[in-house]
Amino acid sequence: MSLAELKHEVERLSPAERRHLAAHLVVLGRKDDPGFRRELTRQIDDRSPERWIVLEDAEKRLDS
Repeated sequence: MSLAELKHEVERLSPAERRHLAAHLVVLGRKDDPGFRRELTRQIDDRSPERWIVLEDAEKRLDS
C-alpha cells in the first residue's frame, strides 16, 4: 500500500479511530528513543508526593 493510499484510508476513519492511530504513531516514534525511555523511567521511579496527582485529575487530563 502506498503512502497516498494510507492517507486516503486514514481520512475515512472516525475521529476516535484517528486519535488511536495518532497515539500509535507517537508510540512507534518514541519506541526506539533511548532518551525518551530514560526520562519516562525517571518519572515513573520518582516517588516525590508533591508530583502526584489524584485519580480524578488524571482522568480529566486523559479525556482532554
